[in-house]
Amino acid sequence: MRLRTIAVLLAAAAAVAVQPAVSAPVSAAPASAAPARAAEPGVSVEPGAAAAGTTALVRGSSWTPGATVQVQVCGANAVHGSADCDTERAVTAMVAPAGTFEAGLTVGAPPVACPCVVRVGTLPGGTGPAATATARFTVEGHPVERIVRDVVPVRADVVGLDVVGGGDRAELFGGRPRRTLLLRIRNSGAEPIENAPLVVGWGAEDTPDSPLDAPRTGTLQPGQTATYRIPVELPPAAFGQFVVGGRYAGSVPFETTFSTYPWGLLGANLLAALLLLFGIRLALGRWAAERRRRRRRAAAAPVHHPVAPSAAPAVELTDVLGYLDSVAPSPSGAYVVDRAELIGYLERRSGEVLEPVDAEALDRFLAPPRGEAV
Repeated sequence: MRLRTIAVLLAAAAAVAVQPAVSAPVSAAPASAAPARAAEPGVSVEPGAAAAGTTALVRGSSWTPGATVQVQVCGANAVHGSADCDTERAVTAMVAPAGTFEAGLTVGAPPVACPCVVRVGTLPGGTGPAATATARFTVEGHPVERIVRDVVPVRADVVGLDVVGGGDRAELFGGRPRRTLLLRIRNSGAEPIENAPLVVGWGAEDTPDSPLDAPRTGTLQPGQTATYRIPVELPPAAFGQFVVGGRYAGSVPFETTFSTYPWGLLGANLLAALLLLFGIRLALGRWAAERRRRRRRAAAAPVHHPVAPSAAPAVELTDVLGYLDSVAPSPSGAYVVDRAELIGYLERRSGEVLEPVDAEALDRFLAPPRGEAV
């Protein structure tokens, strides 16, 4: 009994001695807790879908201040890194002290098919740890295919690149220029190349940023050469020099140029301009000839001097009175005048200077009174 009592007392003492040692770490746990985890770098893009050649605005947050980031459009969700990205149009931006940045990105066609993303990553040698973030993005008109994650680098060579076709009658007069790109690829490696992505585009300047429909590549055995025909169709009345190119398997670039000119349309416009100028020249010639004819007629016409109006028939009043006195008056005392004899009398005296006399007044004077017979 005494031994049992001693054992119980020893156990109680051991429990009292151990209790502070166990409770001390529990009370100190909140003081040694790890700090809250920093926010992951984020990225957003507006708009969420755009065609190649347009511009999108990319914003970032929670990045290391002072770091330099690279922004680019990538296909295949950028699972293979920059090998899936359009590095030719990539832009860089500096992160502000608040951890944010903004960058205007020209959308291009990535070397592989969509689903596409906008990928942002810090450049080597910058401040802070390396970081990468992506945002979903749709490149309108770009093909969409299943993502192949286990892409093995291929060894392939471009052994032929030609643009053929064109020059038909419709194209000469402003129709759509149509060409065919002939691409010949040879597998220079020791392994077959299966369903390698083929991305092709055309452009009016130095960059082929307008996507084209490319065929499936299939399987290319070692040492085998395959020819791919890609149709190229331009807008109506397009003229000048154009570039067409792309990438095979994401790592084999190719590019060539071709030109097209609607000579028929240009010739028709030139002919219309010449006809217009000829019509204007003809109208001016006719006007000048008519002006010369008018001048010749004016020079040949006799000069008509103004002629003073001839004096109105006039008689001398004294002659009239003299004639009336020479004829015998009528029994009633009125003069009987023969008008014809009066005119003859006045004509015989026309050599003398006569005073003007109103002929109508003279007729009224010589007319017999009303009611009397001549």
